[in-house]
Amino acid sequence: MSQHARETVREGRLRRFRRWLTVPRSLVLVLGALLVVAVLPVPWLHVVSDDPPGWAWRLDGRMVVDGEVMQPDGRWSWLTVGRPPLVYETVRDALSGTEDKARDMRVGPPGSRPSQGEPFAAAIGLREAGWELPLGVFVEVAEPRYDWLPEFAVVTHVNGIGFASRVELEHALDLAIEDEERSLTFTTAAGDSYTAPGAEFPYDHVRILDLAPQGLDAGIGGRWSQIAPVAWFRSLSLGNSHGMMVALLTYAHVAEPDLAAGRHIAGTGGVRWDGTVSRIGGLEAKATAARRSGADVLLFPAAQADELTDFDARGMELVPVGSLAEAIRHLSHGELAVEPEDEPAPTG
Repeated sequence: MSQHARETVREGRLRRFRRWLTVPRSLVLVLGALLVVAVLPVPWLHVVSDDPPGWAWRLDGRMVVDGEVMQPDGRWSWLTVGRPPLVYETVRDALSGTEDKARDMRVGPPGSRPSQGEPFAAAIGLREAGWELPLGVFVEVAEPRYDWLPEFAVVTHVNGIGFASRVELEHALDLAIEDEERSLTFTTAAGDSYTAPGAEFPYDHVRILDLAPQGLDAGIGGRWSQIAPVAWFRSLSLGNSHGMMVALLTYAHVAEPDLAAGRHIAGTGGVRWDGTVSRIGGLEAKATAARRSGADVLLFPAAQADELTDFDARGMELVPVGSLAEAIRHLSHGELAVEPEDEPAPTG
């Protein structure tokens, strides 16, 4: 075969090879794109497995209250458990079915949304520091015990008494208990009034949500919280297990900037209107995350102290606390209060 014939054959083979490459290259791009999408997290879903991962997140320098960055000395971390499922996991579960469905965080009680919970927790920290801040209250009821009651309602008055705080609400309910007629009349936000026997709300589900003072702006992310993606994320029902740490950090910044004394303080626990610390889920996974992050101190609900009895802290100090005041007292002086009262398990 002549040189010219060999070159012609070679060029023909090269052309066929190039044409063969064009299909796989496009296919590789498509498959690559599908792979990237498949392993992306679904940000509005949350899943907690039998052995969930825990995560530690920096809080100091990232919490902003009324435009001021909360940044006391030391390092402060809040803790989470679980993760968002990946797209391929969500598709797989939708096709095959699963008993442990991921939680959709787009729905849920208002109190579990950062836009509500973080300003409230910051207010608790400011009140502990001596600030006189009035807290609000929001009452919603669902699943009536009588068919003539509305399925869902927001309550504004009890027996003709309006309330703007939990103390006022409890006072109105106490008066209902003392009423000889043993009936309760409540008025809804729609302006309708209903009377039912007994001295409690005639509903199976009553949610009392404490509110931050009007006008108090606080949140993790601070100035970035007004950006659409961040604002959307803060509208999700993420939970309030970081309430104690938000309150503690806010208190430290305004009252005792050196409260950490150079230590890395990690913690988890909800916070109530009176400063008491409420139970949370996934404590052991969160403790593991705190240890992995190099925390010196782990603050957690005293009602759950038995859950970390066998936990290998590896030098990290485990501090069960029943209230925000106890947490502050321990960090300041190494003191703890009496044994906590038993508390019901967390509902979410």
